[in-house]
Amino acid sequence: MFRIIALLALLAGIGYGGFFLWSSTPEYSIGQVKDAFNAHDKAKFDKFVDADEFAGSMVDDMLTNPVKEVLGGGSIGRWVAAGMTGIIKPQYVTSFKNDLYSLVEKGSFNQANDDSMMSLAAVERRLCLSQNDLRKVENVKSDGNLATVTVVLHNKMHDKDLKLNVQMQKADNHWRVIKMLNFPEFAARMVEVESVHQNEQPDKVRRI
Repeated sequence: MFRIIALLALLAGIGYGGFFLWSSTPEYSIGQVKDAFNAHDKAKFDKFVDADEFAGSMVDDMLTNPVKEVLGGGSIGRWVAAGMTGIIKPQYVTSFKNDLYSLVEKGSFNQANDDSMMSLAAVERRLCLSQNDLRKVENVKSDGNLATVTVVLHNKMHDKDLKLNVQMQKADNHWRVIKMLNFPEFAARMVEVESVHQNEQPDKVRRI
């Protein structure tokens, strides 16, 4: 009986140790972000994503000329012009953060009434970001408390795989997503895929 108990204790210890090691990897944290979205769990999302840093870095990307060129003028151009003043940028970050939480908690973005205010809802209308599901994680490279990870997303609308590089930061015994590293290139790829789709269906009205 003692040997059986000892063996069970050993197996439990190995299982716990294995889970502890797995839960301290960037791959595990990416999976937890997906679970947070699926479960509409804001607390879990906050544990594995630095929403302030993520929203701030995305706004920085949106205010660059490469993104403006990819997504066109109109609202994007007005956002860039206003954001470059530095006065309204904090409002953009708050708007993006609130939209992120809305997506987590409700499964949809807040719908912006003011087209002059930068919002994820407006970006969603152009890129259909919510149509991308996590397929796998690859190319994990860690250096101390920072890691870069390539997240392969599958676009359900166009049946295409897209790659998004993210940066993660170690927090206690787990990793948190802090920013996207190639959003301009990712957005350009999304627009390219959409353009090919539209050319294949010439009778379909292009999304505004």
